[in-house]
Amino acid sequence: MKKTKILATVGPSCDSKNILSKMISSGMDAIRLNTAHGNIEEYEKIIRIVRSIKDLPIIFDLKGPEIRINSDKEYYIMKGESVKIGFDKSYNLHFNHRFDVPKSHVMLINDGLLKLKVKSPNKKYLELIAEGDLSIKNRVRVNVPGLRYSMPILSRDDLKFLEYGKKKKIDYIALSYTRTSNDVKLARRALGNSGIGIIAKIETLEGVKNFDAILEAADGIMVARGDLGVEIPSESLPMIQKELIKKCNQAGKFVITATQMLQSMIENPVPTRAETSDVANAILDGTDVLMLSGETAVGKYPALAVKEMTNIALETEPHVESFVHNAGSKTISMAISKSIKDLTEMLPITKVITLTRLGYTAKIISRFRLKQDIIAITPYVSVKKKLDLYYGLIPIVFPDLPTDKRIYEGTKYLFRKKLISKKDMILYTAGVFPAKSGSTNLIEIHYAKEMI
Repeated sequence: MKKTKILATVGPSCDSKNILSKMISSGMDAIRLNTAHGNIEEYEKIIRIVRSIKDLPIIFDLKGPEIRINSDKEYYIMKGESVKIGFDKSYNLHFNHRFDVPKSHVMLINDGLLKLKVKSPNKKYLELIAEGDLSIKNRVRVNVPGLRYSMPILSRDDLKFLEYGKKKKIDYIALSYTRTSNDVKLARRALGNSGIGIIAKIETLEGVKNFDAILEAADGIMVARGDLGVEIPSESLPMIQKELIKKCNQAGKFVITATQMLQSMIENPVPTRAETSDVANAILDGTDVLMLSGETAVGKYPALAVKEMTNIALETEPHVESFVHNAGSKTISMAISKSIKDLTEMLPITKVITLTRLGYTAKIISRFRLKQDIIAITPYVSVKKKLDLYYGLIPIVFPDLPTDKRIYEGTKYLFRKKLISKKDMILYTAGVFPAKSGSTNLIEIHYAKEMI
């Protein structure tokens, strides 16, 4: 069974029930809706279709304080030519936000592949010099490395989508261009008591510098390598990716590795060997979730892209090791999770079952990358769907009974669902008295046949 989770972006190439069904059967574990493209009517259709097949976690990726160029047509500019891009609609080419940038500063478009240098900035427009032949299409994204965005972390459109997400009971928002922990706190305030989790997208140098505080404030992290790779030297990106993933593992929070993972599959039915290695190395680094963007949203082979990613994961996972060596024991649950890892290496345990209400213990067990399946039994659908994004976790919804009955009845239920067999040696972990997060204080080991 695949342990690495796959998050796929749903767009025009896969918004039908037939294709989404194939993607789910191929290994898709959650869906991403990129609110920079699309509208509520389209999302309504997609959510309805997905939930009619399987109730997967749904993530709204908010566009945040991004800069784009609006244009009435595609413009071609030769190397050395200048172009004026305005700050209002009176210009055929105009930015969607006002911002200040000094003379000679470099601006990048098309994921950093094309460069423009600021020749003459003023309040009405920027005059820019093309440093190579390029074309500017409508809604092309702009990166300005080193620019401190003054725009709020949530735009008006973001707030609109957020309110819609609350009504649809989505599971997470992805917070674009997260710069500080205060951005996460502002988003948390806007979400209120909706229960929607926050995934902080790290795609700026400022976000990297403030990562420790952001990690503490967020529910999960997305290493958004597209924009991040433009903000920092590309040769620095691989080691930063590894360091961010390691910190997420240590904290027991899931991490998504995103952008261009199987990029060539937008057009081709097979990935390049470099892409295959990239996906495998992300898993070996400690990634919980692999993300597909254009490969599924607009690509020719959305279901096949999911299947290829699943195949890579299945081949790689037997070689995964945990980087959480000095785990620390801030809570009883943390100490027990380390004991569970040790026990699974000492005894022929084949399954780990954690009885969890809010999911905390399941999350910190996941970070040890056990070879065994980890089945998390929770009474809450919302918790189950949050846990769906953690490596190696198989979350199951089951009624909240006294601990001894939950172990006994839960085992029989899992046997009926063919998630365990009579031959399994099972390690159980639960909280006996307190009903709060981080209150796990019990370990039991049984042969399944004794319980069944």
